Formats: sequence, structure tokens, C-alpha cells
Amino acid sequence: MLVATKCTVLAFDRETGVRRWETALKSGWTKQDFVSLVADDRRVYATTFGELFCLDLFTGSLLWTDKLEGMGYGIASLALPGSIPARVAGGAEHMRRAEEERRRSNNNQQQ
Repeated sequence: MLVATKCTVLAFDRETGVRRWETALKSGWTKQDFVSLVADDRRVYATTFGELFCLDLFTGSLLWTDKLEGMGYGIASLALPGSIPARVAGGAEHMRRAEEERRRSNNNQQQ
């Protein structure tokens, strides 16, 4: 599950509520800004204070950004072309598999 607020995107495990990652999009005085957010099965796209960000869905790592020069600083809408339900289902399955692998790896390290 993804949450976007105060120029930050956070990812949570849907089953446990454990925070997986947190990525600050901007710093400084813009911390109060609204964040528009959309995701597909591999990427998270967010806009805030006149800038577009692309993050890795599984790590929160910043992949790229665009300053949207000349567009201003208002609230932006985001959309992904194609079948969102299919993408969400595929992304959910991929996240489930990644979580199972992470748990297996942690169990092996603890033994």
C-alpha cells in the first residue's frame, strides 16, 4: 500500500502494516505540499510542488525526475494508460512474491 503526504511517499505491507520504505520527494519549506500519486507494477509516479518523480515500487529509490518547467506549482493529476486493474493485480502478485522471498532470506540469516 502506498501513502503520499507532505512531499513524501511511504510504502506499507498490506498484511502487517509494517513500513517498507519512505522517500522524501522534496525538502525544506515545501513539506506541507500535497502529493499526487499513481503506481503500476514496477514504478511509483508522484508529483508535488511542480515536479514529477519516478520511484522504484519495491525500494522507493528515485529513478528519475522532471521539473515540469513552465507548468507552475499547482496540484497535478496523474494517469497511466492501459488496464489499471490488470497492472494492480500483477503488481500485487509481484509484491507478494518479493515479500515471501524477503521472509525466507531473513529466516535463513537468523538460523
